[in-house]
Amino acid sequence: MSVCGRNIRALRCASVVALACLLAPVALTPALSADLGVAPIYRAPPAPVSTWTGSYIGISGGGAWGNSVVQNDPTGIDQTPHFDLRGGIIGITSGLNIQNGAIVYGYESDTSITSKRGSAFEFAPPVGFPGFSNDVREPWLTTYRGRVGYTQNNWLLYATGGAALAEIENKSFGPPGTIVEQHWHWGWTVGGGLEFKFARDWSAKVEYLYVGLQDKSYFNPAPSPAFPSNQRVSLDEHLVRFGVNYKLPWSILDVFFKR
Repeated sequence: MSVCGRNIRALRCASVVALACLLAPVALTPALSADLGVAPIYRAPPAPVSTWTGSYIGISGGGAWGNSVVQNDPTGIDQTPHFDLRGGIIGITSGLNIQNGAIVYGYESDTSITSKRGSAFEFAPPVGFPGFSNDVREPWLTTYRGRVGYTQNNWLLYATGGAALAEIENKSFGPPGTIVEQHWHWGWTVGGGLEFKFARDWSAKVEYLYVGLQDKSYFNPAPSPAFPSNQRVSLDEHLVRFGVNYKLPWSILDVFFKR
């Protein structure tokens, strides 16, 4: 064999040995991994995106204050000075939200028991009845409101407004005794609030509402000429309350919107 042939054969042998050295670590890697018990890399599924969309129920409570006056119904002349009403409020809430990007639309209604009340004496004749006083009390308040707000980082800043319905009791008492009459007053309300989602289905809020109620006629006529008659009660109020809401696990909105 010539010298050239021996050189070519030597080069081929060297190439085969080099290739075997390169492929050996690759071939041994799966077996080595299995021997060492190396687990495959695990990636946790992404956390579900929290959204305000859905139905909810809740409780709320706080304080209420306002102003009232008793007038003569036919003439509109004040029979009492303007007087303050104050008290607490606690109730239940229900509603629904629809989130579209950073904007949240919704509807909310609530029914509350209140202890708001105030009283004032009546002016002297011919405007009022001497020795008589009026006590005005609000046992119940319900509101029906739309909401629209802006959300970011689990916070929701919203405005709200709609209708209100309150039960008002007017009591007139003096030397002859006491007469009481109750009526439902429709009205309107507007306000705003701030709500924070502290868990996936739980949120807390603080809210302010102004409520303006219609005037209503009382003691028309009075049960006796000895008592004041044809009175008209006018009042408004302010509310500040705190609440906690729970988003229900089911909702009719789930048919149209993803949770």
